[in-house]
Amino acid sequence: MNTQIPITVCVITYNSSKFVLETLDSIKAQTYQPLILQICDDCSTDDTVKICKKWIEENKDRFIKTKVIIPDHNSGISANLNRGMEACETEWFKGIAGDDILKPECIETYVQYVTEHPKVVVVFSRVEFFSTAQKIDSSFNRDEDFFSADLSPQEWYNRLITKGNPIPAPSSFINLKRFRELDVKADERIPLLDDYPMWINLSLKGIRFYFIDEVLVKYRVGSGGLSSGGNISINYRKSLRLFYFYYLFPEKYRENPEKEINDIVKFELDVLQDMQSIQNSPSFKLGEVLLRPIKWLLGIK
Repeated sequence: MNTQIPITVCVITYNSSKFVLETLDSIKAQTYQPLILQICDDCSTDDTVKICKKWIEENKDRFIKTKVIIPDHNSGISANLNRGMEACETEWFKGIAGDDILKPECIETYVQYVTEHPKVVVVFSRVEFFSTAQKIDSSFNRDEDFFSADLSPQEWYNRLITKGNPIPAPSSFINLKRFRELDVKADERIPLLDDYPMWINLSLKGIRFYFIDEVLVKYRVGSGGLSSGGNISINYRKSLRLFYFYYLFPEKYRENPEKEINDIVKFELDVLQDMQSIQNSPSFKLGEVLLRPIKWLLGIK
């Protein structure tokens, strides 16, 4: 195996101060050389950038080059990923969120695979869920073993459109030279959904997906990410609706998709506000108290 191919590992961060050191340490621990390390931060309001810069200063000798990329305003995951890919100087690109972890043999395994399979544009591996808050015992997509499926690009397109996205994005290893030739990148119209549109666009351009049947990446759950409560959850739902209209229903909403989206999002936000008002009302809280004995007797949590 040629171990002289430089690989870029790009850490995509936003308010990742709690876990980013674990991510960086997992990159340092890679069995592969040589590596370029990029940090693409989306204007974090915590100490993420300070922590990353300090770590880089202490560990810069591990890498042939390091970069810290910060825009002048927060722009979402898709734009942040695109900045990382645009800044990448190598043919191969491994992105990772600022709270996930690479297994030590991750990059070495990918390089060996793409060396043996020169037609690869993007390859994925299995992903292991983990959490600091609770025990997690599962792997990505345990209900559908697509690693053994030999689907054509058209079949993958149909699968993605009709059944959702089963591809573990945290494990993607990307040939950026081919991505640029194909003009494929994250869709910045959808700020908080970077991977799903890319896989659809790749399948439309006739690109086959490849899979390594090993766990090479650990994906952290329950860390306060997009699936958690609060305003970011509302923004994520808006991104999902943008995806639905741009990719799943383009014909129906092609004349004015923004108006349709804004109307639906406004309706949803109004409903959420009404629900919050109800839940905060004294009568609702009193009702919860009165129902507790009944729930206990019925075994309802």
